[in-house]
Amino acid sequence: MLGNTFKSALLISLMAFATGAMADITFSATQDGSTINIDKAMFDTDASKEFLATGKNPYIGNEDAIKKGKKIFNLYSCVACHGGKGEGAVGPGLIGANFRYAKDATNKGMFETIWHGTNGGMGAKGFGLMAPDDGIKPDEVLKVIAFIRSNSNVGTTGNE
Repeated sequence: MLGNTFKSALLISLMAFATGAMADITFSATQDGSTINIDKAMFDTDASKEFLATGKNPYIGNEDAIKKGKKIFNLYSCVACHGGKGEGAVGPGLIGANFRYAKDATNKGMFETIWHGTNGGMGAKGFGLMAPDDGIKPDEVLKVIAFIRSNSNVGTTGNE
């Protein structure tokens, strides 16, 4: 006899197969809401593929990813404007509860802001707007976001 959890998972899988795989999320620029086109091949890890399909960051709460995200945060000098833990300095705080851009309360929104930049002077970190050897990969952005969320003073995971 099949358990209810297994039956539910099987039903969802069959529905996805019958209707075609679920569509990937669409990314929008923080500046003006225009569509951001990111080469799907850049989502080359299981975690980034899951994010592309759902908008949920699977690295939230993952201690290894948080440590790597902190290193990347420092490497790209995010700390210079946003403080050592994303609490804000010259630039806005990233850990909530008041975000400069309300969309940054979600991981999809924060990804878009990091990837494509802002009107407030932050340049894009994504490959799409920088030289291919000077950008950050989607998987790395997700780890940075996991680090930022780990410092949240309001318990925001962005996956709500």
